[in-house]
Amino acid sequence: MEPIEPPADHVIWPVLVSLAECLCQQITDSGLPEPCFCGILPGGPEVAFDYCDSCEDGTCGQAWVRLGNVFPSTVFPAPQVDNAKCTSPLAFEVEVGIVRCAPAMGDEGQPPSLGDQFVTAQLAVADMMAMRRAILCCANSTKGRDYYLGAYSPIGPEGGCVGGSWATAFSEM
Repeated sequence: MEPIEPPADHVIWPVLVSLAECLCQQITDSGLPEPCFCGILPGGPEVAFDYCDSCEDGTCGQAWVRLGNVFPSTVFPAPQVDNAKCTSPLAFEVEVGIVRCAPAMGDEGQPPSLGDQFVTAQLAVADMMAMRRAILCCANSTKGRDYYLGAYSPIGPEGGCVGGSWATAFSEM
């Protein structure tokens, strides 16, 4: 599928692109393992972990930026209750996440080792902090838009993947 030229949106799409670039660069700058995929994904309310374990070189993981909710907001970040004004500015939520392969059960059904669990938890926290740095550094360069960093939510283990995501909101103005 070919990208739309020129982009149909000049408000939300540039923020998604910028956040994805910041996220991918922050993973590298932080010395974290490169994921199989790092970029923008569609969908919701959850991302499919299609790329979590698809690396050819034996590495694992996927990092993404995804558009969440979009709503009118005249007092950011609160949604506007009275939608009678068709010119109300928008606010939009963005999810920034990383998942990695979760430690697996052994061939005979034994649980993952405590060492593997420890390393996985340690990497999840490092990923969480890298995502936070990417969001804050990138948000500060989004043309003066208001933003807030919401809550971090752990994900999984689900489908062999484990990690987490941050919710962030931006104003149109």
